[in-house]
Amino acid sequence: MSLQSGSLQTTVTDTGVTGILDGQVTGMDVLDPTENNEKTSLLEVDDPFDVQLSWQLTGNSTPAVGGFWIVSLYSDDMDGVGAMTGLIAGPDAIQIVGGVTPLTFQHTFRVSPPKVQEGLYKLVATISHSPTGDKAKLSEMFGFAESTPVNIRRTVVETN
Repeated sequence: MSLQSGSLQTTVTDTGVTGILDGQVTGMDVLDPTENNEKTSLLEVDDPFDVQLSWQLTGNSTPAVGGFWIVSLYSDDMDGVGAMTGLIAGPDAIQIVGGVTPLTFQHTFRVSPPKVQEGLYKLVATISHSPTGDKAKLSEMFGFAESTPVNIRRTVVETN
């Protein structure tokens, strides 16, 4: 349902100096489009779902940042049952236009059947930087976001 952990490393992170170019993952939500995009951790196996990822860059160098973010969504089976593993959405390229701090970014991954499989999963999104948009040519900026467990199962109709 929500972000469990996340990190975004920039080209300046390893210097230990802050305020030049800092990165932060600010959110990761699993949304159910069949339920008015409610945030959830329980999904029905026959329904599509979305994962909304948010992150930002802050610091004095944000006006000079450019290139593209390359974002991907992965799924890892936690219960030994689920077959939805590996890359499930992306990689997608998002153009970066420099500007005043904070530079905020958001991307929504859409996952539809037959990719949706019954099981308990951990979802992980990756955020990479490419100066050119070439998914094979990446810079030192990298981040990830990890969700709390997501349960996908067949449900029965509830009655009152």
